[in-house]
Amino acid sequence: MKKIALVITCGLLLLLTACGDTSEKEKTTTIHISAAASLKDTMDDVKPLFEKANPTIKLSFDFGGSGQIRERVESGAPIDGVLLASKKDADTLSKQNLVEDTKEFAGNELVLIEPKNANQTTDANLEQLLNDASKIAIGDPDSVPAGAYAKQTLENINLYTTEKAKLVLATDVRQVLSYVEAGNADAGFVYQTDALLSKKVQVKAKIDEKLHDPIAYYSAQVSDSEKKEATATFLDFMNNAEAQKILKKYGFKAAN
Repeated sequence: MKKIALVITCGLLLLLTACGDTSEKEKTTTIHISAAASLKDTMDDVKPLFEKANPTIKLSFDFGGSGQIRERVESGAPIDGVLLASKKDADTLSKQNLVEDTKEFAGNELVLIEPKNANQTTDANLEQLLNDASKIAIGDPDSVPAGAYAKQTLENINLYTTEKAKLVLATDVRQVLSYVEAGNADAGFVYQTDALLSKKVQVKAKIDEKLHDPIAYYSAQVSDSEKKEATATFLDFMNNAEAQKILKKYGFKAAN
């Protein structure tokens, strides 16, 4: 009889332990964030820092052009929050009531890069650099904010029509960087933060901010997310001192 009671007691203890483990696992929430491609390296640093400070929240990311991310949200993809490099895309989603709580959290600069070993005179201006290039890589202006800023720049210096035949369109700003690194393009428009990551390219010109729309990054909560509290915790984190320090390390500017 005692043996039977012992077996029952042990069984109950194992059951309670198992239930306790399940309860602990249920407390951990994984949120999915779609972020602009230019933020990838920054998020590699932000992720462990955030998860250490918030042990019950795990982060899952995908990266791409902001226009592509907007389209995924519009199609109902399982996304909890977005980090966009485009006010236009953030506003478009907001007007459709697909996102909420939009906040600006960083800025950037547009630059023209060339391969590190390119032979160019150091005093060449932007127009000369573009005229000398046979192929110029830019993000697809319809879906990549950096590409849209590049197109605006070319239009404002009256070179878009002249240089259009030379343009090599990329799916995101990191692909532009890879094209120039590999020598598949003689020049390319990327963010300053992307140029700083590569030892294979050199910045040949910083683009005057007056030649394009302001470059700003926006966070937003996807309206139909079922994990709004956890997502809000992360999106708020992007504006705190720790995340801002990481953004600054990678060359991002503070939000206006």
